Amino acid sequence: MSGAIALFVKTPGLSPVKTRLAVKLGTDAAEAFHLASAQAVKAVATAASQLADIQCYYAVAEAQAVHHADWQDLPCLWQGGGGLGERMAYIYQTLSESHDFVLLVGADIPQMTAPELLLACDWLHHDEQARLAFGPSTDGGFWLFGGNCPVPLGVWTGVAYSRADTGAQFFKKIEALGEIKTLATLRDVDEAEDLMSLRQSLLRLTQPLPQQSELIGFLNTLPLHYS
Repeated sequence: MSGAIALFVKTPGLSPVKTRLAVKLGTDAAEAFHLASAQAVKAVATAASQLADIQCYYAVAEAQAVHHADWQDLPCLWQGGGGLGERMAYIYQTLSESHDFVLLVGADIPQMTAPELLLACDWLHHDEQARLAFGPSTDGGFWLFGGNCPVPLGVWTGVAYSRADTGAQFFKKIEALGEIKTLATLRDVDEAEDLMSLRQSLLRLTQPLPQQSELIGFLNTLPLHYS
């Protein structure tokens, strides 16, 4: 069975990126963080793909970014139009047509690890049972969703996103679709304060990838108060 991992990204200069970070750090630093974080997540996904039959993709927010220089080291797909639910549904359905299971991840959880992704892939590598994987985030959302079965559009669109109960809403909707494996709870980056927690998480990695180490170096240059 083959799997797909789609990394959702925005393109600096074409879309506002990490606007809450930009308020405190400035637009240039917020955009630089997004790109560095996306590269770290890409490296983790690529490391996982070298140990299993998995193809990694970028899912870009802008149609004109499919051929953008920032996203040419992986196959690149446009997320499509509509809200986040419609866009996740489109990527999931598109990749499900050529892969047996699909994982969707965000670009702002660079502390994720290849073993965690492989845990989800191993769970979804099953052709006789509908299975799903769910990675909750500390802000009430989720950093990963995966499945080996159809997910109706109404599941994606029937959730209010960017709320403290988004993850709980989504989890409740997918419960009826199959058996769910819940992964580790991770903290994504929305506010400047989240960067301090991210740095500590990256420092705790026993075998950080070079891109994760580079991200630590970038975080060390920011005007934040690290303890």
